[in-house]
Amino acid sequence: MSPEVLLWARDVGWGAESELTAFPKFDAWVTHDAKPTLNELTNFASRAGVPFGYMFLKEPPAWELPIPDFREGYDLAMGRPSADLMAVLNQSMNRQDWYREYAERNGLPEVAVVGVAKDWGPTETAEAMRRDLHFEVHQRTGDWGAVRKHLLTAFEELGGLTVTTSMVANNNKRPLDPKEFRGFALPDTLAPLIFVNASQTLNGQIFTIAHELAHIWRGRAGIGNEEPISDAQNVIERWCNTVASQILVPKEDLAVNWPKVHHLEIPTALDELARRYRCGTLVVLQALQRYQLEEFPNFAATYAAEESRLNKLAGKKTDSSGGNFYNSQPYRVGERLSRAIIGDAREGRTTYAEGMKLMSMRSATTFDEYARYLGGNH
Repeated sequence: MSPEVLLWARDVGWGAESELTAFPKFDAWVTHDAKPTLNELTNFASRAGVPFGYMFLKEPPAWELPIPDFREGYDLAMGRPSADLMAVLNQSMNRQDWYREYAERNGLPEVAVVGVAKDWGPTETAEAMRRDLHFEVHQRTGDWGAVRKHLLTAFEELGGLTVTTSMVANNNKRPLDPKEFRGFALPDTLAPLIFVNASQTLNGQIFTIAHELAHIWRGRAGIGNEEPISDAQNVIERWCNTVASQILVPKEDLAVNWPKVHHLEIPTALDELARRYRCGTLVVLQALQRYQLEEFPNFAATYAAEESRLNKLAGKKTDSSGGNFYNSQPYRVGERLSRAIIGDAREGRTTYAEGMKLMSMRSATTFDEYARYLGGNH
């Protein structure tokens, strides 16, 4: 067994600094002073998130991202994507492939917004997206969770697919790292898909949704770890960041409402505007700077201070819409995809086994109960 492959699996599964406490003989395996049993090796591969067959390769596989990588500022272990990232990417692409075939078989129309903004500027794109998504400022109601649901539902009503989860395949022992990536987009004329890493705050998720949707309107795939303040080096990523900011905080509206709160302390004013736009205060702050509506003596310091304030206030928020498994599934799989899979399985075109695999379910009982949940609650 190749020591290089063992070390590669460790790095993509846990990171090079991991102590691998569940495998105390790991170092001895690497030096060939001990040999893992079949059960130990199976468990090791499973925990690392790599295919078992890879453990018998002579050298590490060329494991590369299948879509453009726009991430910046994150030190990837050995320069490779993690097993968790590869797992959700591959699952998303499998789901997209399935839905594309489903759409073709059922004669569904192409999704008109895919690539429509390839030659547009950020402002024109943001205006069109707000119209298409029914997301004008006066249409935003409810709390931040309601805003997230609105954006996801609106895109699905246009024909898109959405996945919002904090873990790999419903496995809470494999959480996704928001520092590694926050989302990705897979444009397709019949099955455009966005993935949102829900291991971030709701504010972060809302910005990521807007950013990944911008990728769809532009017609360019990509994975990123975008933030409102990010001045990305890549022109596409920078364009998508600008569009996302303008979707959430329109310039004309901010120009009217900033003077109304200008007299308040910055944190209070930002909170007031964030409630209006149903987004994060950092997005509002960045918009004030971008639109040159306020002069900040030291913008970086102001931004850092707001980040620090938010970190003190924040509790850890994940993807669930509640503790109930069935409440979370419409986010983790996407409601449009869920309904398509369930309907196709009941008509016998897709096997229950395939449907369960696509939705990361282990039993037919869970599959049927989820179908009843969708039927009764959505």
